[in-house]
Amino acid sequence: MNKKWRTPFTQLISIATCTKLADLLISASTTLPWLLTSLGAPGWIISLLVPIRESGSLIPQWSIKQKTQDIENRVVLWRFGILAQTSAIFCILLAALFTRSLMAGLLILFSLIAMSLGRSLTSLSMKDIQGSNIDKGKRGKLVGVASSISGLLSMLTAGLMIIAPQDKSSTLIQILLGLSVLLMILSLTLSKHLTANIKASQHQLNKTASIWKTVRSHRALQNLIISRCLLLHGALIAPFFVSFSATNSESFQLPYFIIASALATFLSSYLWGTLADKSAVRSLTWASLICVVTSVSFYFILPWQVWYLDIGLFFILSLGYAGVRTGRKTYLLDIAQGEQRTLYVAAANTTVGYILLALGGFYAVLSVWVGEHLILIMSTALALGLIHTFTLKAEK
Repeated sequence: MNKKWRTPFTQLISIATCTKLADLLISASTTLPWLLTSLGAPGWIISLLVPIRESGSLIPQWSIKQKTQDIENRVVLWRFGILAQTSAIFCILLAALFTRSLMAGLLILFSLIAMSLGRSLTSLSMKDIQGSNIDKGKRGKLVGVASSISGLLSMLTAGLMIIAPQDKSSTLIQILLGLSVLLMILSLTLSKHLTANIKASQHQLNKTASIWKTVRSHRALQNLIISRCLLLHGALIAPFFVSFSATNSESFQLPYFIIASALATFLSSYLWGTLADKSAVRSLTWASLICVVTSVSFYFILPWQVWYLDIGLFFILSLGYAGVRTGRKTYLLDIAQGEQRTLYVAAANTTVGYILLALGGFYAVLSVWVGEHLILIMSTALALGLIHTFTLKAEK
């Protein structure tokens, strides 16, 4: 690689593009719900996709932080996480090829757990890598540019799926899974020469602190956790858009949902990143407002059973949630420095993971009783998240 292009900023953009594109192609909000529906898996498994995907990557982070503090080069941890995710995606591909119904659903769910564990390593270590290599004021732009590029590539991929024969939908999903594996491998090769060292003297301070004591003693961390738990409902609602369409339509519409998600990311990520660099709190407020309006609208158009309205609203929801993700990540990077950043990431992610897992189980049971009204309940939680953004302390 030419030295001109081997700067940390360009390396991290390239790596983030690959991993974000892989996430888009094997999303728990689009591809996996459609795959499980096509394989005849039980509906309750679909309700667990996002909670498992998110909580599985969040809960282990405190333990990982405590046990890996002596590893100064955080890139090493990140690479182990990528290898774990790659193996898990390959197992999902095998399940899609050789199993059906409940067996397929369970195998995919267990593989998703393994993939999430790998993601916990990459999530925790990537915050250190970005914080060590990218200056404050440029971190939102990094996230935004990578998201925009991956969104564009995802649109091109989905476009090819649209022009493909409709009776090859299963094959196309399998191709997406295989492509995700290749992208993860490519991200590994792009990490060559990348370093992010956290000095041992910095991270001995918090080695024996408990997670609950840490959360209680940091007000900013408490607000971050509350905000994230409420705004995560934007991700929890998303699979219902896809599963509803898959149930009520005979045509293969997954590519349109992928395009909607990717187009939203492509069009908005740079703008969200720029806004987050100016004020991450303000970006969270605007993004959560979009999510609230969209989810409430989706609830009221459900009786019409119009698939193109589902896709249109899914696009707007993705637009808003892209801002939530970018704003949250930038806010977390900016409110803490060095080892305190790692402390905040691990404590927040683990706490949110437990809460999200509990919410997933609660909503899976509740959906049996309230049906489509679950969407309105989740929308209410989003609205509370919007209100809570006004209480967040400015990070700049």
